[in-house]
Amino acid sequence: MSKKKTDKNLLFSIIFTFCFILAGAGVYVYKNSGYSKEVILQKANTYYINEQYFMAAKYYAKAVELKADGAEMHRNYAIALTKLSNYDSAVKNLKISSEIDPYNADTYYYLGNALYLKAQSANSSDKFLQAAEYLEKAATLSPETEKAYLLIGLCYRSVGMQENARAWYRRALLSGNFSQSGFYNLIGHTFREEERYKEAAGYYKRAIESDMGFVAAYCNLGDMYLKMNDANGALANYEKAIDINPEYISAYLKIGSVYAGQDNYDEAIPFYLRALQINPDNDKANYLLAMAYKSIGRNGEAVEYLKTAAYRGSDEAIYELRNIGIDLR
Repeated sequence: MSKKKTDKNLLFSIIFTFCFILAGAGVYVYKNSGYSKEVILQKANTYYINEQYFMAAKYYAKAVELKADGAEMHRNYAIALTKLSNYDSAVKNLKISSEIDPYNADTYYYLGNALYLKAQSANSSDKFLQAAEYLEKAATLSPETEKAYLLIGLCYRSVGMQENARAWYRRALLSGNFSQSGFYNLIGHTFREEERYKEAAGYYKRAIESDMGFVAAYCNLGDMYLKMNDANGALANYEKAIDINPEYISAYLKIGSVYAGQDNYDEAIPFYLRALQINPDNDKANYLLAMAYKSIGRNGEAVEYLKTAAYRGSDEAIYELRNIGIDLR
């Protein structure tokens, strides 16, 4: 074989080998293109938008491994983690997001929210106060964010700092951007928690004046009249709530409880029955009716309603049934 022919064959062999390697590389790139950080991040965002938080968190974690970055990515990843109750990792990612973009109010809100949920699960006063700090920053950066004011109040009320909660509720009221009746009602709650019933009643009245159809505020005001030993005032407000919304079960139960507290079970029972007409599965209504029947000696009916209450989740009903020797296990 001539040298010229040998050189030609060698050249063809080199070219063929190169093409084979190139093709193999192309196949590899094609097969693994789904693992690029851009594609991974795109998948994570799609899952996040569709509220598939487990899959979103999985792909965001992979994106982070591939060195993907950005304030929005870390915030979305953290929100997905919060939905999955992974509060510590959520806080970590939100802090990273805040370092990248220190003026984003949403980031501080979600950071406060994650810390608040962590505080609830751990019963941690320190975490509640940390949450309040970040939420206050969110409200300062974005004063129109109503949910920040609401959560700040809950943080302070959780650690017995009702005056701080009131200060933020009043700030929300002064802004003029939010529900006046709602924040008056919340201020009423803070006084109620301090057992300052007259002041609480005053704010529940303001809530009603701001929204005459606010049925919960009528019931809250009725509760304060009861605390101040004014049963007639309480009944008048509960009845007003029913006039506004005849389907509002809580008002029927409260009226029934007033009469039951006076040992007037014949008056109480019709209100409990009316509540059960609205919702036969209401555990509290079943329990209260059972106890009313028990008090007047109608034990068979009492047991049946206690069983229903127990099956609907009433721990009190289970306790009562066990006391009379009935175990539902």
